[in-house]
This record gives sequence, C-alpha cells and structure tokens, in this order.
Amino acid sequence: MKTVSDLIFLLLGITLGACSAAELPPACSAGLAPTSTVAPTLPLRLHNEFSGVAQVAFVISPSGQVQSPAIISADWRPVGRSSGQPVGYNEAVIAAVAQWRYPHRRQACRHQVPVEFQAGSVSATAGRSNNSFKPMPLRGTA
Repeated sequence: MKTVSDLIFLLLGITLGACSAAELPPACSAGLAPTSTVAPTLPLRLHNEFSGVAQVAFVISPSGQVQSPAIISADWRPVGRSSGQPVGYNEAVIAAVAQWRYPHRRQACRHQVPVEFQAGSVSATAGRSNNSFKPMPLRGTA
C-alpha cells in the first residue's frame, strides 16, 4: 500500500510541474486540517444509494489550494436496494476536495485524506441530500 501511495504522489508531482525537472513536494505535517471544506454533491438520482470511504491524495499549494486530487482507493457499499457499481461518487468526491482550502504554507506539500460518505434516510425536501459527509484526518500519516 505504501508503494501505491508513493507511486500516486510521484504521478501527482509529475502533473504539477510545468517543467520535467519538478521535484516531488515533501509530505505535509501530521494533523493538517482544512480551513474550508465542500461536501460532495451527487445528482438527485444517485442520492442514498451507496456509503463508503474514498482515500484522496493531492498536493497543497503554498496558497492553501488543493491541486491534482486523485482517488487512490475507494470502498463503496450499496445501501438498501442499490446494487452494481456506484456512478458519479468518485467524481463528486474529487470535485469537492478540489475546492477545499488549507492554511497558507511556505512550500507545496503532498497530503491524503479519507473522505467518508454515509447514506441516510430519504429526505422529504426535494433537491437536498441528507447524506453525511465527513472529511477524516489521517492518523499517523501525512
């Protein structure tokens, strides 16, 4: 698993650099928490079908912006009568994490977080999701 994470971060570093000489940013400090998060938004037809956790890797720029978010693993479980593979969940998580903000820093760093998505009961309010979204800090890793 460590090798897979290192490979993902290597690929992130390559995509971030405008030139081929860009170095892989160092890992962020442990306990780093976002100053602003955005919950994943799913199309109405997808609400409450799956619950699970997606592990998202990305680089935090010196200005605190998330760059090149990528899902390195995901475990989605069907809820209720749902079956098959989830559609749109990974994309919703990536789009949301791309909008997160972190404190300013001296240099870019690489980071990863698990994003938990728990389906709840169906809401009577049209267009609103009662899904529970939790950005969870990693324990012991950066």
